[in-house]
Amino acid sequence: MRNNTRGAALVVALLIVAMVAMLATALSSDFLLMFRRVENQLYSEQAYAYLLGAEEVARAALLQDLLQDGDKRNDNLEEAWAQSQKFPTDYGWISGQIEDLQGRFNINSVSEKGASPDVRSAAQNQLIRLLQTLKLETPLALDQAQAITEAIADWIDADDEVSGLGGAESQYYAETEPMQRTANRALMSPSELMLVKGMTPEIYRALAPLITVWPNKEFKLNINTAPPQVLRSLGGAQETLPLSDNETDYLLQGRESPKYFTDTTIVSSGALADRHIEVGNLTLQSDYFLLNATTEFQGHRYSLHSVLHRIGGSKPWHVEVVARTLGEW
Repeated sequence: MRNNTRGAALVVALLIVAMVAMLATALSSDFLLMFRRVENQLYSEQAYAYLLGAEEVARAALLQDLLQDGDKRNDNLEEAWAQSQKFPTDYGWISGQIEDLQGRFNINSVSEKGASPDVRSAAQNQLIRLLQTLKLETPLALDQAQAITEAIADWIDADDEVSGLGGAESQYYAETEPMQRTANRALMSPSELMLVKGMTPEIYRALAPLITVWPNKEFKLNINTAPPQVLRSLGGAQETLPLSDNETDYLLQGRESPKYFTDTTIVSSGALADRHIEVGNLTLQSDYFLLNATTEFQGHRYSLHSVLHRIGGSKPWHVEVVARTLGEW
């Protein structure tokens, strides 16, 4: 009887030890998980502080450029603000690149209507030309570019009338999976284009670096900072074909360092005289920029994208942050 009692006590003792061991393991695992969470949060906050520091440096660089140029502003890719920067830190490195948003095509401008239902606006035809310049495995044909442009215009405009043969309004999107509705407003981010009829990931990836979203109808394109593909999209109000390689080279040579354009009328002269390019929406000065900042902190990488508005009218001149995002802008 005594041996049975001892055996039962031993079993109970073993069960208690097992339960304590399991509890200790669970607590250890939970503690380790909590510790990692706190550590990651701390790293993230410290990295974000670095990125905000990069933002302040970018604002200072843009303001310094404004102070140096004064009334003779000519924003181009040779200036200090346009150069990529990378610096070591105590825990890794931090880099930054300022892009001129006014060197991109304003996609929201395609919502403007033409003179009649059968006539596209100048902005719509420019997007058609731009889409044909995209570096795709199979470049877009004219009819494909027209259809995508019509679909984007319908997504943005406030009415429910389908544009052309490629447009799409609420009836089309009500039958998609998942079902959705047209925005009927200006785009807030280029990534919204992925919801538009005819848009594919391949087309979007090629188009996104060439466009911006801006509600201001007075937004002008800086031909000194525009990528070659955006320059190819220049043309007459009703032209649907982009500039040829030779015509684009004429523009690129005209802005090579140290020359750069000093007058927007160059796009309507010389080899481009017959293209009848409108210069009213072109400029050599920029006010809106995009900072792409990245830092590596303790082996982890973090990014910040900031839209910056440089205000150089009445003094004091300053640079304000319009938007920030940790993801794709």
